[in-house]
Amino acid sequence: MSKVKYMMNKSIALSVLLALVSMSLLVLTGTANAGQNSVEKRQKDTEMMAAASAICKTFTGAPKISINKEGNIVVFQGSNQGDHMYNEGYTLCNTGSPARYSNSFGDSGFGAASCNCVGNTCKVTRNTTDGKMSLVQELSKPTNFDRSFNIKMTVKNLTGANINSVILRRLATVDINSAIDEWHDATRDSVSAWGTKADAIPFAVKLRHITKSPTTTVSEAKVVSFNNTSCNPPDQAIAGPVFGDFDSTVQYNLGTLGPNASKSVSVQYLRD
Repeated sequence: MSKVKYMMNKSIALSVLLALVSMSLLVLTGTANAGQNSVEKRQKDTEMMAAASAICKTFTGAPKISINKEGNIVVFQGSNQGDHMYNEGYTLCNTGSPARYSNSFGDSGFGAASCNCVGNTCKVTRNTTDGKMSLVQELSKPTNFDRSFNIKMTVKNLTGANINSVILRRLATVDINSAIDEWHDATRDSVSAWGTKADAIPFAVKLRHITKSPTTTVSEAKVVSFNNTSCNPPDQAIAGPVFGDFDSTVQYNLGTLGPNASKSVSVQYLRD
């Protein structure tokens, strides 16, 4: 083999080796930054949400809570703590219609919202885009120092015919101190998300059922998959607490709504 040909082959081999090394470093860097990229995506999503939302009211105290004009909680922040609420909202379903939902990033199946506040109570009213039902939310914070936030939801049939298999869900992606992963578990009436002292986020947020009218309404608290706005998602914590990025929900199976009839439920958010 001539010296020139040998040098050419050596140069080609060296180029291939350098390319392989570069690809390996790229893979390693991507793996190392996977968590960071997830955090950066959350930050960008939150910035988009803040830009898109028109704040209806901010309730001062601990926690400080802001709601947008659609009745979604966009800030839920305790004293000397970060924001615990990444995404929050509701889903409304019935037979023959796709799931209608509203959360901190957008909605589907609902018309324009009106938000009016008196003191520490706000009333948000919306109709479904098909004109079949209305949803009225009454959101209130008892005192500046109360650690709870109450939401009453009333669904009304606006038609002269029965609406069947009506389901209403309150839902939230709780990120303790804006951490993406935390512990989640549910009992019959409440669902909790919490961090630990070992993770330096020793805080918790609970969503719980309070009242329902009629009292025979079937309700269930569940841990469900992230950003799940479907009508009846499965409980991810049937076998016990789970760690990761999950949603909290309380689901009400309202059943049949007769002509011009309405049914009401109430939930409450609590921080420790």
